[in-house]
Amino acid sequence: MQRATITPDRPSTREQLLTLLKKSEGLTADQLARMLGITSMAVRKHLTTLERDGLVTTSLLRRKIGRPARLYRLSAQADALFPQQYDAMLTDVLRDLAELDGPAKVDLLLRRRVERAGQTLARELEGTPTLRERVRKLAETLDALGYYTTWEQLDGETFRLCQYHCPIRQVAANFPTTCDAEVELYRALLRADIERRCHLASGDPCCSYLIRAPQAVAIAAS
Repeated sequence: MQRATITPDRPSTREQLLTLLKKSEGLTADQLARMLGITSMAVRKHLTTLERDGLVTTSLLRRKIGRPARLYRLSAQADALFPQQYDAMLTDVLRDLAELDGPAKVDLLLRRRVERAGQTLARELEGTPTLRERVRKLAETLDALGYYTTWEQLDGETFRLCQYHCPIRQVAANFPTTCDAEVELYRALLRADIERRCHLASGDPCCSYLIRAPQAVAIAAS
């Protein structure tokens, strides 16, 4: 399941809690309540949910006077909610590699990445005899991987698959080999003709693929 990331411009109470914990070595519910200007009870309700979701951990803070208090910290899992620079860093590394060893080495690495992804997708599509079932299963698997994918059947042998998010969009924009390799992979997995109509890396709102059974392509061409 994909979790929403932090939105700095209009943060919710939950997001404010996460940000305060991110900028600390641990805080109690009472401290968080004072910082947010809300009741401790309201803060504890949010913290209970965050702990249930695996985003917050707790420990006992022993004090010289009074009862121990629960100290809340972010879990390592919560890091994924905050802005990351993996795509930009990977792009820089690939550019350096192209300068040092040539673009062919970069192309090889990107194709090997797609091949590894293809092994996972192939296992998910195993036992899907019809093109419709293969398209549906591929879309569901890509959606679960964070590509925000939809699909539809246009006619008996024609389908459209759309991906509204690309986890490596900056890499794809600078190294089109990865997108070309993905088209080849989908063609092999679906055992169908595939034509890319829209491209996120080129500024389109999604990556859109027109998928047709081989016999349907042959009939259209005749």
